[in-house]
Amino acid sequence: MGDLVGRRRLLDAARSALLEQPDADLPDVPRHVVASWRRSAARGVDPGVIANQYHSDLDVQSRLVRCARPVLEQLAEQVADIPVCIALTDDRARLLVRRDTTSGIGRDADLNNFAERFGYAEDAVGTNGVGTVLESGESVHIVGAEHFVERLHGYACAGAPVHDPFSGRIEGVIDISCRAEHSSPVLHSLVRSAAARIRENLLRDRDPDQQALFDLYTRVEARTRRAVLAVGRRTVLANAAMRTLLEPGDLVALQDHARFLMIGGPGVDDRIDLPSGARVRLRGSTVSVGGTVAGLAGEVAVVREAGGVPAPRIAADDRAPLPSGSAGSPALRVAGATAAEALRTGTPLLVVGEAGTGRRRLLEDLDRALHGTDGVLELAPADPVPELAAGTSQLVVLSDIDRRDDDGARRLLPLFDRPGIRFAATATGTTRRGPGHDALLARFRQSVTVPPLRSRIGDLPGLVGELLAELAPGREVRPSPDALRTLTRYGWPGNVRELRAALEAALDRRPVGELSAADLPEFCQSAPRTSLRPVDQAERDAIVAALRDSGGNRVAAAAALGFARSTLYRKIARYRISS
Repeated sequence: MGDLVGRRRLLDAARSALLEQPDADLPDVPRHVVASWRRSAARGVDPGVIANQYHSDLDVQSRLVRCARPVLEQLAEQVADIPVCIALTDDRARLLVRRDTTSGIGRDADLNNFAERFGYAEDAVGTNGVGTVLESGESVHIVGAEHFVERLHGYACAGAPVHDPFSGRIEGVIDISCRAEHSSPVLHSLVRSAAARIRENLLRDRDPDQQALFDLYTRVEARTRRAVLAVGRRTVLANAAMRTLLEPGDLVALQDHARFLMIGGPGVDDRIDLPSGARVRLRGSTVSVGGTVAGLAGEVAVVREAGGVPAPRIAADDRAPLPSGSAGSPALRVAGATAAEALRTGTPLLVVGEAGTGRRRLLEDLDRALHGTDGVLELAPADPVPELAAGTSQLVVLSDIDRRDDDGARRLLPLFDRPGIRFAATATGTTRRGPGHDALLARFRQSVTVPPLRSRIGDLPGLVGELLAELAPGREVRPSPDALRTLTRYGWPGNVRELRAALEAALDRRPVGELSAADLPEFCQSAPRTSLRPVDQAERDAIVAALRDSGGNRVAAAAALGFARSTLYRKIARYRISS
């Protein structure tokens, strides 16, 4: 007991010195505690009170809780002879579950607002075994007066982060708290072990696509010492060698390109130019579940370090970057360089890609940069075949040739006999077959693929800025960080066209200033795994609107919609609503 009293006096004196002089040297206090004290003081935490908030709308039946519950019960049995509280929080330090081994320690916890739905973030409660874990990203053991707030000096807490097994991000914190005199280093070991077991449960609690991708990644990683990357629709796995191989921007670009390569076939062997100038080789294979590609995994090796020969640019004029994000995505840069060479030499070019990806815009901007023409002559499937004079300087784009019937394709053939006319065409990649289509396709000598927006999410921030500049010229308009995160999470089945429409809708709500996530259309808050029927879309939009109107309060939103709270939680999970 004497040691505890002496230690408390030393810590009290050190904390007083720090409050008087923020840069005071405190050699007798653990570095992680000093760092937390400095953060707490800088954020204005009052050492005399516990000023945390209650979150009535917190989902205490989440996937994290489901995976953690058996671990919490087992841990409670292990420490049943010690008066402790075992708590699980989310990634914002809000308590989801608490288990008490005695009623007395539970009453103490209640008096300190260490209870379900209360927040224990460091900026509210100062140094503690939950908020400090989230700030530092590491497990901690805070004993007695190492707490910043005086009311917690009689307690000890050991906390450890629970990491998502795929992304590596912290999903929550598991904490054991007790009276300071009952503290032991064993508690720190127990929470770290428990956090690892919860992570294992999260690993097992995954959908078939994630399971298949993880199994493929494990097989590839087991047979090599090289960098290994696995990419699915929503999942990225990388070993230690991969995480240190590339710059963050290059890694994002490579992930986007890997998603693009997934659709190309079972085997992958590609050399990719990255934004920094580095070139890498990706060799691997895809894995499918139920006939659908679930992901790709393979080895990555650097062929050329950053600072080598720059990757080809689409255009060298003084205009703004292309709205299709040509400066970032490797797949788009390769497509742009190939298309530019075809347009420069007058080689008939076929541009393949999903609707709305910016195929025509790519052709327009490149042709303007190369030939100085203003716009292109586009022939839609329903348009009559025009009479074109020989030597016409305009680029003629035959749009959607895969939507034309065989006779319509045949009627286009005479155009190619007129000298001096430059041709390009667009298709989705599902071109019809027949004599007319075969003859038309035979006129093209080069093709490129414009990747969908979901395969180049790394381009999205720049693309948003470019589109806003087009939609609101001369206005001060910018997306908030939260709005950008919302846009990044959405899958964009309608590609750049859909993104443009979403930004137009946001500008209708907020013509100038910072666009928030609430200004975006309701569908941007949802990323369902499958396409939705119109009735489902209407329901999804109604839920997002109710959540916005209630400020994110799910209880109030459920009441407004006439749903049971459990029904609302289920539908939020089904539509993957992020609001």
